[in-house]
Amino acid sequence: MPVVKGRRPRRLTPEERKSLTHGDFWIPDVEREVYRRALEALNAAGVPYIVAGAYAIYEHTGIYRKTKDLDLFFQPSAVVAAARALRDAGFVTRLEDEHWLGKATSGEYFVDLIYGMGNGIASIDEGWIEHSRPGILAATPVRIAPPEELIWHRLFISERHRHDMSDIVHLILCVESLDWERLVSRVGENWPLLLSQVLMFSYVYPGHKNNIPTWVREQLLERARAEFAREEEDVDFTRGPLISRFSFTIDVREWGFADPRSELVRDMRNRPHIRAIAEADVWDERGEERPREESGPDAAGSTIRPAV
Repeated sequence: MPVVKGRRPRRLTPEERKSLTHGDFWIPDVEREVYRRALEALNAAGVPYIVAGAYAIYEHTGIYRKTKDLDLFFQPSAVVAAARALRDAGFVTRLEDEHWLGKATSGEYFVDLIYGMGNGIASIDEGWIEHSRPGILAATPVRIAPPEELIWHRLFISERHRHDMSDIVHLILCVESLDWERLVSRVGENWPLLLSQVLMFSYVYPGHKNNIPTWVREQLLERARAEFAREEEDVDFTRGPLISRFSFTIDVREWGFADPRSELVRDMRNRPHIRAIAEADVWDERGEERPREESGPDAAGSTIRPAV
């Protein structure tokens, strides 16, 4: 577990103790076997991937939380080979949402094949692979997603039932060697989301403000001053659906706001490498076109994954 400089609580509540572990990431035996089988199939097929989700957060922060699935990130060019390898290993493959998400299921357990952001802003690229680090999961060698890309990805998850602020500030607290230049570059024109988390980190951990370099704070604040001084001509425009399509549906459908999400998703689905995934014959099932914005049960009782 990473060492955090400064004072920490000396006594943990029972609930806090449930969320922390100082040993290996614990997975129930049956579930572990499913994940081992999936990881070994991908490794044997030579498919490049990285482990993200709760397992990556544990690797970087030491925080353990039980999860129901295994998040694997792939470049789009590797998705068809990954699905084929998993199907050959006995998994049922499903193309859940053609521009970013597939699944491989074995009984009640499943592996998410994630190759982009649900809002259409970006696909998983070589940077995720290049900056990953080695790890072990289910007794299998894997690569762990880099913390900078994990932060970038989580900036866009802001649902009513799922908000990844705590993951972001924990990563900033626990990872001593964050590449802030790469993170700022990754975020690009969406820098206000990073600034909001920089301010949140300073609020949550006032004694650890120096974890964020001075130049990052100053650059983001200077951009904010310039943004506030600029007159905005398009008053009926919202970026809300980029962080929560569900919560901002009313803005688009009833209040008349225009948003970039639909165009971004449409453009992503028309790209050749995404079309190749959608047209491949490796999918046993295909998901229906429906919103997948909340984390938790919907009205029909099914589980919906945040589409970011």
